[in-house]
Amino acid sequence: MNRSKIAVIGLLAVAVLTVLNFLLDLPAVQLPDITRFDTHVARVRTAIPPTGMIGYYTDYVDPPGASDALREFYLVQYALVPVVVDKSVNQKLVITSLHRPQDPIRNPNLELVREYGSGVRLLRNRTK
Repeated sequence: MNRSKIAVIGLLAVAVLTVLNFLLDLPAVQLPDITRFDTHVARVRTAIPPTGMIGYYTDYVDPPGASDALREFYLVQYALVPVVVDKSVNQKLVITSLHRPQDPIRNPNLELVREYGSGVRLLRNRTK
């Protein structure tokens, strides 16, 4: 292998590493800590049936163009598989993902079953 080929390969390697480092430094590209989220939400598992469907409630509203609330919903679904998570409160049990847990939930039919911390709660829908 001659010097020019070694130089080209070296430049390509540096370019790839530079682009990769740049992408990892962008806040929008950072991946959520799925393991930590999964462990936290999975604590609800002992209080819900092993299969079936539960509801979901969040107080988080995405700013225009963002999808963090939807991503959080999918992470809750992932953490509770095989239980199906319905993106409504129309189920007997409802899991929450609250970002302002000090604010009251504005649905009088939902009563607290258990608080798990960090905005995760299990609620019971009295109408179901």
